[in-house]
Amino acid sequence: MAAPFIYVPEQAAAAESAAQLKYHNPYFHTPSTGQSPFLPPSPLLYPSSPYLGPKDGGTDPNKNKKPFDPTAPAPWPQSGTAEQPIQNPAYKTSWVPLTARPRTTSWHTPPPGSPSSLPKAPSMLHAQSYLGANAAPAHKRSKSWGIANAPPAPIWAANANAHTTPDTLPPMQVHPWLNGDSPSPIFFFDLAPTAFAPQRAVTSALSTSQSQNKMHGVGLSGVEMRETAFHPPLTKCRILHPQLPFWPIDLALPEDLTAAQGQGPQQQPLPPISLGDVLAALHHALHVRIAPADWAALSPSEQANVGGAFTRRCREEAVRALGGEAAGLREREVEERNKGVKRVDFLLGKTVFKGLVRARGDPEGCVRVVTA
Repeated sequence: MAAPFIYVPEQAAAAESAAQLKYHNPYFHTPSTGQSPFLPPSPLLYPSSPYLGPKDGGTDPNKNKKPFDPTAPAPWPQSGTAEQPIQNPAYKTSWVPLTARPRTTSWHTPPPGSPSSLPKAPSMLHAQSYLGANAAPAHKRSKSWGIANAPPAPIWAANANAHTTPDTLPPMQVHPWLNGDSPSPIFFFDLAPTAFAPQRAVTSALSTSQSQNKMHGVGLSGVEMRETAFHPPLTKCRILHPQLPFWPIDLALPEDLTAAQGQGPQQQPLPPISLGDVLAALHHALHVRIAPADWAALSPSEQANVGGAFTRRCREEAVRALGGEAAGLREREVEERNKGVKRVDFLLGKTVFKGLVRARGDPEGCVRVVTA
């Protein structure tokens, strides 16, 4: 039997998508501008989403610095050395479900090619996504169950519940790049920089020797950004951080869009929360300037820790914006300091995204973010 075909997007596709800076997703749109007494103009420029709400208008952060090139080699955290080279990543951009454990001979499995040997769907809600257009007609349940409108299961969740009963709804799963219980080794996202730039690792062979292979990061493509973040798909989600319990991040469609989807003779299913929605919501929420009352609520020791994290972030942002050049470094750091303390400074330097986890007792649709 021939091996399954695995599609891996090329760097050219990622560069083209990153150049557009626009994702064809109903969650990304051009936001309206607004102003708050405690929120100065924000320099953030990334595709917005109705889950995020309107963000403040501001100047282009790329105006005085070099544009981001997703195809150019970039340093990757924990790069390998000659003694301990980095091996090829265990995962690729597309995930293939694990094969089911083979049965023993006493079970008398059906011969290869038999319709009964097809992979099982995660639940009854997604049973039709595995059959195809020419499948034999079967008994259909009433439309109130919503089988016809249910989106197909993502590839990474296709075999998650192969051993559960058909009548049991599958537990909520997260995208592999959002899985905090098992962080992906090929995904990197630092929440501290002003630029929104999540990356995935690719290996470039500089010579025939595998020890010379080096890993660098490229920006996510539009196809990757539009992948479903949760399975079963969610249209509402709350994200919490243990260090920021008073600033929850709520993702929900606006009421006008929800009402528009439910009108008409045939109701349209609501689009699910995507990977890009989660990443953009986290970055946007953490780059909001704090209010004076938030600073006053801290103890003197906490103010010193947050102030130190704020100073380091402003200095690193200046170095990153000027590409390491000494000229104008002080002025760029002062410009960043004038924007004030942000919520991301309350993480005390632990700003690398490690995924989402669920805690015991949390309601459905509530997840916690892990950073390090």
